[in-house]
Amino acid sequence: MTSTLDFSKLTRKSDDIYELVVAASKRARQIAALRIAEDPLPTLGEGEEETFEVTPEEIDDRDWDGVEKPTTAALSELIADKLEYRYASVSKTEKDELEDLADELEE
Repeated sequence: MTSTLDFSKLTRKSDDIYELVVAASKRARQIAALRIAEDPLPTLGEGEEETFEVTPEEIDDRDWDGVEKPTTAALSELIADKLEYRYASVSKTEKDELEDLADELEE
């Protein structure tokens, strides 16, 4: 089922929408990776060939239409304040290098 996302709820967390998009997209990738880790896709070993002589029976009875998409889950977590994000800390040497580079560009 499709539902509309209230944009004003997103902007309550931060005024920078790009910051929120990056945080939500990283969380969506995490959710997708966790789902694949829980239920890996079948793979063929080296030297094996895929044959379709007999149709395999459906093992997975999951209703894929009812499963929430990773992006939707990440945005829902963001709106419900279940998702926290922070900036990676910059080391002192990196900060000094950035300041030196900025000084060089100004000259």
